[in-house]
Amino acid sequence: MKKVLLLIIVVFSSSFYFSNIHLNFNKAPLEEVLEKLEEVSRSTILTKADTSDKITKEINTLDLESALDIVLYSTDYEYKKIGNNLYLVGDFDLIIQGSVQNATEINFKSLEITKISKILMLLNQRVRTVPNSNGIILFGKDELSYEMLNFFNFLDENAGENKVITYSSSHQISKNLYDYLIGLEKNQKSSPLESKDAIGFLESNFSLLTDLEKVEFHEVFDINEADVNYKQNINNYYLVEKDGEYSILVTSTFNLENLIVEEKTNNVSNLKTILGVSYQFNSNEILSSISLQFNKSYYDLSSDFNNIFKFTYKTTLNDSVRIGAILKNEQDLINISFLLDDYEDFNNFGLYGILQVNSQIEDLNSILVDINELTYDLVATKTYTLGEKQTSELSLYPGFGLSISKENQPSIYFNFGAQYAFPFQKSKVFLFYLFHQHLHTISLSFEF
Repeated sequence: MKKVLLLIIVVFSSSFYFSNIHLNFNKAPLEEVLEKLEEVSRSTILTKADTSDKITKEINTLDLESALDIVLYSTDYEYKKIGNNLYLVGDFDLIIQGSVQNATEINFKSLEITKISKILMLLNQRVRTVPNSNGIILFGKDELSYEMLNFFNFLDENAGENKVITYSSSHQISKNLYDYLIGLEKNQKSSPLESKDAIGFLESNFSLLTDLEKVEFHEVFDINEADVNYKQNINNYYLVEKDGEYSILVTSTFNLENLIVEEKTNNVSNLKTILGVSYQFNSNEILSSISLQFNKSYYDLSSDFNNIFKFTYKTTLNDSVRIGAILKNEQDLINISFLLDDYEDFNNFGLYGILQVNSQIEDLNSILVDINELTYDLVATKTYTLGEKQTSELSLYPGFGLSISKENQPSIYFNFGAQYAFPFQKSKVFLFYLFHQHLHTISLSFEF
């Protein structure tokens, strides 16, 4: 009898702890159903602006996510968890699904798409970037898509020109999202979003939270001298409420001179020379180096002017892939490494994949090459801009790698690099630290 009583207490306590949800709805508006689920689960459920449906369901479940599965079953909506006790309900893929038959591919000639990433984030419902290219796919054949097409064509035709434009777009939101953003603001009477929490939350989930309504742009002719040096578009967000409808207005002002593809040049040659010195802590080695970058080819020669000589060659195959080789002497042996690296650029960071095959030549009279190690490194890159006029850059390179060798078991290791670049009028100074496969290296170089 005591065991039965104890079991009943445990079951009751478990039901109480997991907030058993028992509700019954008969042709109730979906927003009303979600508000009730918010109340009983003590969670926040945000919705898209056009969320509407009639729900006839009986809900008897232990958690909110199971309840949402029941409520949204057989509707056009789904839910996503976007934070702690924070959910979003909407038709996230409906626009793309309805427009996929009417898609236009745009390959930019002058405009560098990575330099308008802030704007592409706003248009994510209608625009997709094409991997490994400088192009996008624009979905739809309606008036809004033509507005966007004219905007992108204008940017491509005028990229590199000293022209300042003002961009704006309007995005419909729901009342509960409007109220949620107001709640995140410190000054709740202010129209522009100023809180970092509100802006960060909005930008992280922009395509999920909003519905694009209108895109506009115009050239600014009455320009202040301070405005001419806009280096990148910075979005400003404004909450708008009119006649019971809610929206986000986004504006951005920037100079088209900074949007051009930097790699494209009319010069026959593009020669860069780098002089540097590096120190490796583990082996106590000091190496001097000279590097030449000529168009798509890169050459580097380094030595301690005693026992160590190292030659590196790399060439670019396309916008994201390079191949190369490293020749290095070490204790009467010659090490040869073959390189293949691939770079993918995302909105907020870059990603390098580096494959290296290491081999040795033990006898110069023999044509045999002994492959002794294979490594693969995956490295993320993130660059932060510091200052306004003499702009310096701080780049971070965290990552990990896999090493497979003949002598040792396969091993996984962690990498980290940090580079500080300070520009002068026609040159740059680089200070670089690298931790790779348990080796610490610091280097100082001068580019001109």
